[in-house]
Amino acid sequence: MNPSQQTSLQVLDTLDLLVRHWNRADIPAILLHADPSCSGFGPWDREHVQGHDHFRAFLERDTGRLQGLGLTGLQVEAIGTIAWVSGAFHSSSRDGTLNPEGRFTAVLKGTGHAWVLVHLHFSFPHADLGEKNTR
Repeated sequence: MNPSQQTSLQVLDTLDLLVRHWNRADIPAILLHADPSCSGFGPWDREHVQGHDHFRAFLERDTGRLQGLGLTGLQVEAIGTIAWVSGAFHSSSRDGTLNPEGRFTAVLKGTGHAWVLVHLHFSFPHADLGEKNTR
């Protein structure tokens, strides 16, 4: 489903804003752009998020673990007021010893005046195999 250029740009702008908030660890600002019933999965320890309270706890842990977050290779698809995005993420660790890279997916919904995050998923594709992520 090819979204309009306007939809793609709006969704990408929202993700860019969320990444900027992430990199400042501005959790209240991220939550303003997330649906109250948002869900997701983090890259470590089978983290599962359901709702703002869990999302806040996830952000408090993982904005420190994934610093300097960046998204690349983003593909935006949409139908009506639902958009989904896939791509890759990269970051650095607090102590500088790791440069985590992995896959990223998100679902957003249009509210009529903004796009809000509904679902977020970070993963390390080879983590279960014990392989080093080199993507």
